[in-house]
Amino acid sequence: MEALEKCLMLVATPIKLIIKIKVGDLMGQNSRRLVVDGGQPIIDFDNKAFKPIPQSGIDLAVKAMSAGVMYRYQPKNKELSITAKFEQSFSKYMGVKHTIGTNSCGSAMFIALNIVGVKPGDKILTNAFTFHAVPSVIEHAKAVPVLVESNREWAMSPEDLDKKATETGAKVLLMSYMRGHVPDIDAVMEVVKKHDLIFIEDCAHAYETLWDGKLLGTFGQIGCFSTQSSKGLSAGEGGLFITDNDEYAAKAVLYAGSYERLWTKHFDLDEERMDRLQNLIPGYSMRMQEVTAAMLTPQIERLPKIKKIHVENWELLHSLIHGHDNIEIPMPLPQVDSFCDTMQFHLAGLSREKADQFIDLMKMEGVPMQIFGAKRNARDYRQWEYVEAHKEELGETIANIEFACDLSLQPHLTQDNIRVMAQVIGEVLAYINAQ
Repeated sequence: MEALEKCLMLVATPIKLIIKIKVGDLMGQNSRRLVVDGGQPIIDFDNKAFKPIPQSGIDLAVKAMSAGVMYRYQPKNKELSITAKFEQSFSKYMGVKHTIGTNSCGSAMFIALNIVGVKPGDKILTNAFTFHAVPSVIEHAKAVPVLVESNREWAMSPEDLDKKATETGAKVLLMSYMRGHVPDIDAVMEVVKKHDLIFIEDCAHAYETLWDGKLLGTFGQIGCFSTQSSKGLSAGEGGLFITDNDEYAAKAVLYAGSYERLWTKHFDLDEERMDRLQNLIPGYSMRMQEVTAAMLTPQIERLPKIKKIHVENWELLHSLIHGHDNIEIPMPLPQVDSFCDTMQFHLAGLSREKADQFIDLMKMEGVPMQIFGAKRNARDYRQWEYVEAHKEELGETIANIEFACDLSLQPHLTQDNIRVMAQVIGEVLAYINAQ
């Protein structure tokens, strides 16, 4: 933990990497015996280890627990509420009017669907490539997911979005930036405007991610974020609902579980509106806890520092592996400024059997990875048996996930760690190709 915190304190503004290592120096040079042949692993780190909570967040959480104050409405007023102050800080950071803390990003999305007026049987446009929590939320709202194709960079296809909106008459778009991959937002917004869509952004993987200088989460009427352990803000579980719409914010507070004028312990809510809506909105127990907000409070300011580490590591790894015959790394559009906490690449020229072997051998070497389109992955729409649309052939999405590798790049990784991972990737591919 201390090492990471020191690392995060040392980094400053992003710089362009100057890489002097040739791809061939690390890729495809099978200079050692792999673990599968009785060799010794050279990976002595966990690339998926989650970010530690800053000590100040731990101290604040312990203080709340020691005082027995874990319920967000327990403090006497909003000024004493850790959650309310954290919400206010995140709103300021994002440049929006309202943030409502929830117990998960799924809850934030569920609340969003309810407050925009989704009714049973309504059709909701969403990604064919995303985590199963997204179609699950639509199912729980008793609506019908309409799956939109992904492109080669694993982002939603604006062309298919327009097609599906025209064919179905759907009026709500719940779009995920899965693994931080961003579509052509200008083209998406044209479709949104053309069909008068309510646009809800799933930004679970899109902290500190910008399109043409503007933060994702601020293009639609509502943005939803995750604070699960692997995300940019990390607290084990939790979610955030953001909006500039006063009516949506008021309803979200009530849906999340405010009652008996507890809404007075939130910032920036209109008293007349809240009194009008108080007993019209059914509430759920989807509130953020004080302990969660305590852990998150000091993390907002470190997001740019973590992003810098991610970007430098991603750029280094890209420079070391992108020239390999079996690796294709589609690049994001030039308007995208990504968080880069993971890397995805297509395995090219390998059979299903050899692609699965690659994953198995990488795990043996100490670098766990997954293929989105293999072995019952929860990001493969064909596994969502509760979604009727899985029966429809979505050829473009299948092609884009079938051999798509997913590699976590948490911010504790050093550039030496990245070089070792690149070496191992090359050695495993050389081993497979030699068979």
